[in-house]
Amino acid sequence: MNLRHLAILSATALAFVLGSMTTAAAKLSASDLVGVWSGEQAFGPAFAGNEVVISVSGRSWSARVGALRGSASGQDYTLTFDFGNGNKLRLRYADNDLAGQWIQPISVSTGARFATPVVFSGPPGGPWRGRIVPFVDVQHVDLIVQRASDGTLSAFVRNPEENFGARIGSRAVSVAGDRVTLSRKDAPDITGTFDAAARSIAFHFDPFPGTFVLRKVRPADAAATYSVPLETGDGWKTASPAEVGMDEQKIRDVLKSVGAAATSTRSPYIQSILIARHGKLVLDQYFNGFDRGRPHDVRSAGKSVATLLIGAAMRDHPSLSPNTPAYTLFPQYVPFAHPDPRKNQITVGNLMSMSSGLACDDNDDASPGLEDAMQSQTAQPDWYKFTLDLPLVSEPGTKATYCSAGINLLGGVVTKATGSWLPEYFYDRFAKPMQFGPYAMWLTPPPLDTAYMAGGDHFLPRDFLKFGQLFLNRGFWNGSSVLDDKWLQASIEPRSGLNNPGDYGYGWHLFTYVVNGQTYKAFNAGGNGGQLLIVLPRLDMAVMITAANYGQYPVWLSFVNDLVPKQILPAVRP
Repeated sequence: MNLRHLAILSATALAFVLGSMTTAAAKLSASDLVGVWSGEQAFGPAFAGNEVVISVSGRSWSARVGALRGSASGQDYTLTFDFGNGNKLRLRYADNDLAGQWIQPISVSTGARFATPVVFSGPPGGPWRGRIVPFVDVQHVDLIVQRASDGTLSAFVRNPEENFGARIGSRAVSVAGDRVTLSRKDAPDITGTFDAAARSIAFHFDPFPGTFVLRKVRPADAAATYSVPLETGDGWKTASPAEVGMDEQKIRDVLKSVGAAATSTRSPYIQSILIARHGKLVLDQYFNGFDRGRPHDVRSAGKSVATLLIGAAMRDHPSLSPNTPAYTLFPQYVPFAHPDPRKNQITVGNLMSMSSGLACDDNDDASPGLEDAMQSQTAQPDWYKFTLDLPLVSEPGTKATYCSAGINLLGGVVTKATGSWLPEYFYDRFAKPMQFGPYAMWLTPPPLDTAYMAGGDHFLPRDFLKFGQLFLNRGFWNGSSVLDDKWLQASIEPRSGLNNPGDYGYGWHLFTYVVNGQTYKAFNAGGNGGQLLIVLPRLDMAVMITAANYGQYPVWLSFVNDLVPKQILPAVRP
């Protein structure tokens, strides 16, 4: 993974830092502070980039990471090797093919566990070798210090992983000796310590342990220089704007706008924009420290992946359909709390369209089944059982409410239909045939210990964009049939209304753009902070945006309502 800020500055950057302060630098002056200060903390994991060697003798398997050997449990050809401290390797061997998933312990910054694929190579009888590519638990901080016309200093924090700077807000800055204080009237001060020798400032930011050591850096130039995307072997063919009927200058204008310097905590915090048209990648641009090799948290855009998994399960097992009664699939959880005969009417389709009628409204803090309540409670660690036990508050199929718990329950539907562990099923049906690079799936707590399907997975933007291309390619990726086109089209038909009647399908938001008198039907997978996959079938185009405006709905909604129709779509030539 290409981390954002290297510990050793380049000669150019170092010269800038040295030139920005007096050489004596016995103490920090206010004028020295103005600019951008950056730093990072890495919280693990313990295993990253390590090689795993798998050997087999008869029915005896062994897994080795360096000098460390894991203890195995399991049966037949599904084994889990435990390397201690929550580090595990799950293996599956079938038809001379070995597949693995690395399971890492709870991360410091997210409080979640992740499963990541391990790709093995070797002869049919082994030994096989693979490499651990886990979710890297790192947090970056930019402190932007500005001087007002009256000479006073203010600062705000940008954090691309969590956007905790939005909670810190804009702060007044004061300097006293080696102490730098960020203050505002309605919150406790945040005080950092200046190290004259290292020319750095160390701050502690809740809720993270330790300190972030920030050094002054030269702000990166706005990413306004367009170049044709690289073909990296991930299946994408690339093209220039002109080759796909787009205006390159207008694309450059988009990049210049997005790359403009932030002026406050509510500035757009976009980290990537990608555009595919006529099956070719025409834009692949990254901002604010991200690059094409770094998976991004897609938040609730992952809900659309859950319904794609349902489509794959229906293809593999035709007995499953949107009309399948959901509760009949979970007899192991009988009896259900809050018994109600209407629960038997809830279908898989109701779960996909968020119209189950269960009390799980994420936009209502009093709702017993809202996502935060489900994830924070400890009385029922089995989140499928938690959801099935919720009371019914409306007739199934009559009212839509934003229900993460119901979407996550679709993972249980897939498991019941296929008999597969979700991370393995996703790898088999999507990641492998669609040539995915590194990614990480968020795991639910035990006893489920499977992929959480309502959001929080990390994917490369280039890979997530492929889901949109599936619709445009009628279910195919690079000649390989991944999903049935009939199912894809059914999933973007109006099924319910979260905000307006008919604005939601099976896991996809439906809407319309009107640009220059032309009407374009569109649909998107959307997640908190500005994670957006927008597909426009009439233009044979898909747009992927990732951003970190978490908890700032009006800001990232502008990406849908303004950036795409007012800047990106006008780049499409008539």
